Order: sequence, then structure tokens, then C-alpha cells
Amino acid sequence: MSEANDWEWVRVLAQGRVYDEERPAVNRLAWAAVALAASHGGERSGVRRARAVADRFALRARVVRSLGAWAADPDVLAADVLAEAGLSGRYEKAVARAVEPVVSQVRDDGLRHRVQGWVLARS
Repeated sequence: MSEANDWEWVRVLAQGRVYDEERPAVNRLAWAAVALAASHGGERSGVRRARAVADRFALRARVVRSLGAWAADPDVLAADVLAEAGLSGRYEKAVARAVEPVVSQVRDDGLRHRVQGWVLARS
């Protein structure tokens, strides 16, 4: 098994814990940190950057949706999505689908309108 596969295995395992709504919120947030770290490790070990970035955006959006803004700031997520220039159409669409439900939680009006336009252009 390659090192990238090891990181992917850890990321998928941790992400499954994040998505388990039966777990306490603080536990799910801790697993999110593990999943994000594993995603970065996988990227350093050979996972395509665009895929790793898209996975991280989707996970961060899920944390906002299911745990709330106390766990992950939707404004920071929106700004990071807009700042990311290295995604292809396929990965942009995946990020747009993941981020769309979070757009309404973005507090900054200008940022919310920009990210909403970004999402609509990729839907």
C-alpha cells in the first residue's frame, strides 16, 4: 500500500466519524481535524491536489451544515472557496454542491453574494 493510500484510508475513516450524527459534536469536530490533516498528508504523498482541496471544502461545508458556525466559520469557508484558483470544472462543481447549503449562513453580505454567484455559475 502506498503512503498516499494510507493517508486516504485515515481520511475516509475519520470522515465517516464526522458524518456520524450519533456522536457528540465535539467528538465529530475532533474527527474533522483528523480528516483534514489526513487530506493534507495524502496530498503531500501523491493524492491529486484538486481532489484533496475539493474533499477538504466538502468536509468543511459538512461541518458548518451539521455542527454550525461555532465549529467552522462559513465566512472563512466562502472566502477560501473564492480564493481557490486550482480546481477544474469537475471539482468546482463538487465544491459548489457541497457549499451551496452553507451560503445562507455567510454573514458578510458582499461575500455571501459573491460566493452565491460562484456557486450558481458552477451548478
